[in-house]
Amino acid sequence: MSGDTARPQTFAGRTVIVTGAAGGVGRILVREFRLRDARVVAVDRDTAALDRLDADPGVMRLAADVSEAGEVARVVDEAGEVDIMVNNAAVIDRLGMAHEVTVEEWHRLLDINLTAPFLFCNGVLPGMLRRGRGVIVNVASVAGVRGGRAGAAYTASKHGLVGLTKNIAATLGDRGIRSNAVCPGSIQTGMQDVTGAFPSALEALSRDRRKPAPALPEEVASVVLFLASDAAARVNGVALPVDSGSLAF
Repeated sequence: MSGDTARPQTFAGRTVIVTGAAGGVGRILVREFRLRDARVVAVDRDTAALDRLDADPGVMRLAADVSEAGEVARVVDEAGEVDIMVNNAAVIDRLGMAHEVTVEEWHRLLDINLTAPFLFCNGVLPGMLRRGRGVIVNVASVAGVRGGRAGAAYTASKHGLVGLTKNIAATLGDRGIRSNAVCPGSIQTGMQDVTGAFPSALEALSRDRRKPAPALPEEVASVVLFLASDAAARVNGVALPVDSGSLAF
């Protein structure tokens, strides 16, 4: 094997937007993109958590509600030319079935998990197309490829995100755009807290005892970095499970 294949990924000269940047996976992505010389625009609605990110002149911290079109437009404008878009921000539901979920909960999940990635893609794609290159990595879920891995609202939102990912790849791949989704199973972050989950969901979780242990945030971030890198230049339109084989059960 040649030495070239062992060279670390580099993103020198590229600007990356990372949403959900103050969360478990997001913080790691900000750090790792910077270690690989990218300019990072870190986006989160939690201003205090953004302030806790390591001080770095190569990181622009922007507080924003990613589900609001005006806020997204402001972020894209302040970011400048964006080479890589990582839609990582998400919320989870209470694992409720379709007849249990409230309309308010449904809209909140769709707004943050699906509409927000669309808004960012809508905002950065014109510039990417002008330059003839660009990478989008959407953090979806195994719930985006199976029907029974989460609640109705979360499952619908992640199925939609996988569909958006594949549509962009199919329609814009020949114009230099790569669009892929990472589909984690459980991750060891606070987002996995199911306090308040419906009794039916807790019963289902208790039966799923063979499910592999949750992944570390670093393990999910490493796959995002790969898909964003030139090493994945021929990877487009995939929804890649990162679940230790949980979908096999």
